[in-house]
Amino acid sequence: MIDIVLVGGGHAHLFVLEAFARAPLEGVRLTLIAKEAFAPYSGMLPGRVSGQYPLDAGEIDLRRLAAKAGARFLHAPASAIDRTHRRILIDGHSPVSYDLLSLDVGIVPDVASIAGAATNALVVKPISTFRERLEGLLADIGEGRCRNLAVVGGGPAGFELAHALRRRTKAPAGEDSGQASVSLIAGGELLSGLPERGRQLARRSLERSKIALVESARVVRIDPDTVILDDGRSLPADAALVATAAAAPPILERSGLACDRRGFVRLRETLQAEDDDRIFAAGDCGSLIGQERPKAGVFAVRQGPVLAENLRRAALGRPLVRYQAQQAYLMLLALSNGEAIAARGRLALQSHLAFRLKDRIDRGFVARFGGG
Repeated sequence: MIDIVLVGGGHAHLFVLEAFARAPLEGVRLTLIAKEAFAPYSGMLPGRVSGQYPLDAGEIDLRRLAAKAGARFLHAPASAIDRTHRRILIDGHSPVSYDLLSLDVGIVPDVASIAGAATNALVVKPISTFRERLEGLLADIGEGRCRNLAVVGGGPAGFELAHALRRRTKAPAGEDSGQASVSLIAGGELLSGLPERGRQLARRSLERSKIALVESARVVRIDPDTVILDDGRSLPADAALVATAAAAPPILERSGLACDRRGFVRLRETLQAEDDDRIFAAGDCGSLIGQERPKAGVFAVRQGPVLAENLRRAALGRPLVRYQAQQAYLMLLALSNGEAIAARGRLALQSHLAFRLKDRIDRGFVARFGGG
């Protein structure tokens, strides 16, 4: 019996479970270990904040998906990888042995450089813990207790969250006095990965939505009602959401695997660890050697089918296929007015059609894996 163990319920592992559900492999035992029973789909998070979707939308039942694949499901966090004895140590459970191991454990918050963030802010990653505190924030907004909102992070996540908060707090027509303030704070340039046309559209959308943009200023401290910048300015903030760059889960470096300077597992084109043929990884926790890309869900989705195929081939002792990361990919950023910015390569446009396309893609992904 060959034991394939999946650690983490990230997007790529959903494809692995789907593939084994469609075509079980005789002589292979599949195990999924995940600290969350429901995997949140990141693409729907802004819509959950804005009210476009129900608060619990976009969550995929990992236990049910594992059952369809004939996999054992362990709802617990993996604490360590014992590569010498090829086993996973799990809090509250006996170790689980593996012949092949796949990691899709995402990223963890990195707010060490922002004093007070861990206690006074809502940190977006991981989404599962953010969800727990989001209910309280939305209740405070609905009852008028949050008049000043700040989003920290000038990337796609922060940009969409700022628009989502504006949509959630928008006052009825002719009642501007009832509208809460929303600020977006970017440590550098807003949406630096977008083409110039895309950045122009983004800035214009913030202005039209009355979202205050602060660029080239880092947040150094978050107090219960204030955000402090490195240039000495302070902004009122009854609530602050942090969507800045995150870090690698500690389990990766503790494993002794070769990692990049940020702690993410270095991967070959086959999605195998650089220094261990038995270990695969995908999604945000990996760093593809020579094909480094931003941490974005689109890459995990593209890696999923390749990962599934290579786990199958590795179990059968067959040659593995190579994954090639796309250079250009479609980015869809939802705005507060029911439009979205669509950007790919050097091209960018803004329309209601782009918003509907994003909604269709997001709903389709979740429906594919039986989510709600």
